[in-house]
Amino acid sequence: MRGLTLKAPAKINLFLNILGKRKDGYHELSTLMQNISLHDTLTFLKVKEGIILKASDSKLPLDRRNLVYQAAELVLKEGKVTHGVKIILRKKIPVSSGMGGGSSDAAFTLLGLSRLCNLHFSLKNLHPLAEKLGSDVPFFLYNQTALAQGRGEKITPVNIFNDYWIVLVTFPFRISTSWAYQLIKLDLTTKVDFINIKCLQKKEDFFKALSTWINDFEEKISERHPQIKQALKTLLRLGAVKSSMTGSGPTVYGIFENQPNNEEVNKVFNRSDSKIFIVRPVS
Repeated sequence: MRGLTLKAPAKINLFLNILGKRKDGYHELSTLMQNISLHDTLTFLKVKEGIILKASDSKLPLDRRNLVYQAAELVLKEGKVTHGVKIILRKKIPVSSGMGGGSSDAAFTLLGLSRLCNLHFSLKNLHPLAEKLGSDVPFFLYNQTALAQGRGEKITPVNIFNDYWIVLVTFPFRISTSWAYQLIKLDLTTKVDFINIKCLQKKEDFFKALSTWINDFEEKISERHPQIKQALKTLLRLGAVKSSMTGSGPTVYGIFENQPNNEEVNKVFNRSDSKIFIVRPVS
């Protein structure tokens, strides 16, 4: 195989609960993550030597500061690959948006180079490499809806209802995840009952559970960024059955039973500094 192209999807957190701080400095999480149809595209090519990374976004670093580059290094080293690779990254997922674009790109680099280099690594082989790259990276290896626990490395795939539409509202500013964690009072967070997650394949059961799920970052972040709070309210006025923030923000989303009117959605948000995507869950 001389070349390979893969789509690396974004995600939303259907809920995100912070359960405490661990001895290793990370936070204990429980979060249900859903892949969505917004995606980056990665093309992998064999070259004689080295790692060559090209990106459509000129602001992205093209060296070891980029998770894609780090992922490539890990695969080539683990597989004792003697040739090099060229990776072309076409970005659609906004950077630092809470949708896991960088983590998804890294995970699909692990998967893509395993195939390109004929290494035939299993998920069991790739999971430890993904853990080294970041908390969200293991989730994207499985490429399906999953419950992530621990610091994000414990992945339990689940099969739940996913026939709905999502309106994403993104903003041009970034939020530091470490700063977001500092805002959370861990003794006030609420633990979620995970027992029935695997029983949410029916529409009515899913939407009932959805109404009870929260993102522990949302309240504090939206207090400091009125644009987020306003967007959450606007999505509900447009008919969303639920609006929430994904990750530590700033992106927010609304879940709709039926396909939203694209013109109406864009008209409502056209005076703000936000960017809108209308997407679907994918598995």
